[in-house]
Amino acid sequence: MIGKVACFTLDNLFASFIAFNHGPSMFEVSSASHLPKAAHYEELVAQARALLADETDWIANAANFSSFVFHSLSDLNWAGFYFHDGRELVVGPFQGKPACVRIALGKGVCGTAAQTRKTQIVRDVHAFPGHIACDSASQSEIVVPLVAPDGTLIGVWDVDSPVLARFDEEDAKGMEALCAVFIEAALPRAS
Repeated sequence: MIGKVACFTLDNLFASFIAFNHGPSMFEVSSASHLPKAAHYEELVAQARALLADETDWIANAANFSSFVFHSLSDLNWAGFYFHDGRELVVGPFQGKPACVRIALGKGVCGTAAQTRKTQIVRDVHAFPGHIACDSASQSEIVVPLVAPDGTLIGVWDVDSPVLARFDEEDAKGMEALCAVFIEAALPRAS
């Protein structure tokens, strides 16, 4: 028997949040795509914060975060994590086709973001020197480095699109805000 199921939409997100903590539940992505891009990201940040709030397992949070973003934004064909293992980036939870498993720092868009610790917006992946093609459908990409408050590299958040020039500075700001929510949820909490 499955326990009580709670469905989250933007309208009942916070009211239903209590039910989320009392058994199996569903998180329904609220579509706010009619909003201006910045406002849409603000909505997504609030939803991501609620989704990750009380879960302490970072792998579970990474899996849900990947699915949440993948299903909340249009024109994506891959969204997921590469985590730094101390030497290289290793694929983590994601949505999309199977991915490259390991990426060296400084290689491709992900490795460049990790090495420089700067968000990479690539309007045309075929014009990026050393681009690593995991999905031939990808035309543009954005990668946000994940850095702990003490400066430790956690990994990168990688999102691909089959549309040229899908990502811009507003997406970078929005993705960085979403990643800040993930980092906050992923780091050990003080007791």
